[in-house]
Amino acid sequence: MSEIVNRVLKKFVDAGAPFSSADFAKEAGVTRQAVHRHLSRLVKDGTLTVSGKARAARYQKVVLLRQKVEVASAGSFYRLSARLLMLDVVAGHVTMDFTGVMELGDEFLEELFLVWAPAHPRVTVQVVHLPSKFAAQFFAFARRAVSLSLRSGERAG
Repeated sequence: MSEIVNRVLKKFVDAGAPFSSADFAKEAGVTRQAVHRHLSRLVKDGTLTVSGKARAARYQKVVLLRQKVEVASAGSFYRLSARLLMLDVVAGHVTMDFTGVMELGDEFLEELFLVWAPAHPRVTVQVVHLPSKFAAQFFAFARRAVSLSLRSGERAG
């Protein structure tokens, strides 16, 4: 049965259009409840997204985005600046360009590393053009975020 389910899943995912568990079950020839377990696992893994609930739920392949954010355009000192800068970033790869940044605040870095990053684990952030005078401050927050992440992983496990 899993071979059929995998084949049907590939067909729906490759099509790119949203689909329901009922559509999937009908195509695979199994019950909706039987495929729900597979779909839930794929949502948890980040392979699929789901919108709606229960019978109205629609599943779709996660599309990884590539974005570039210019830190100087939003400011780099306050917490709100980090929130505004990362507002539209959801999943994928983000290049943070620090060209033209004259100051870098602890609030900005705290929001970025200790609040936003843990809430968006599927986002890969690449930093470019970080002025060397901010490197120590920047990487101190990065190390702190990794340390907190490791500690919370130990508690969960």
